[in-house]
Amino acid sequence: MRENLWFHITSRLRDGCILAGGVILIAAAAAGCGERENILAIEKPTDVRSIEQSPSSPGSASTGVEPGKVVATLKPGETARVVGVYHGQDHDGFKVKLGDGTEGLILAGDTFRVTTR
Repeated sequence: MRENLWFHITSRLRDGCILAGGVILIAAAAAGCGERENILAIEKPTDVRSIEQSPSSPGSASTGVEPGKVVATLKPGETARVVGVYHGQDHDGFKVKLGDGTEGLILAGDTFRVTTR
């Protein structure tokens, strides 16, 4: 009987320690490991286009987003923070936010490289 009681106590203690350790690990990971930010490092002149809503058709896999007019042109060496990724029927692109707060769409191409910060 005494051995069963001792086994029961030690197994409950072990389970409690595992649970507490898991909670501490998750809290530490959440506090210390922020999400990494994707940045487009511009290598060639790159247009940033306005984001236009497209009329969506039923059953369409479209994002409902289309590139509009050019709102800015980035030069080599400049950067843009990625805030979204779009996969459209006719285009793929990155929704970006520029340093001045301008948001727009940069179409996928070979004018930039994606880095993280």
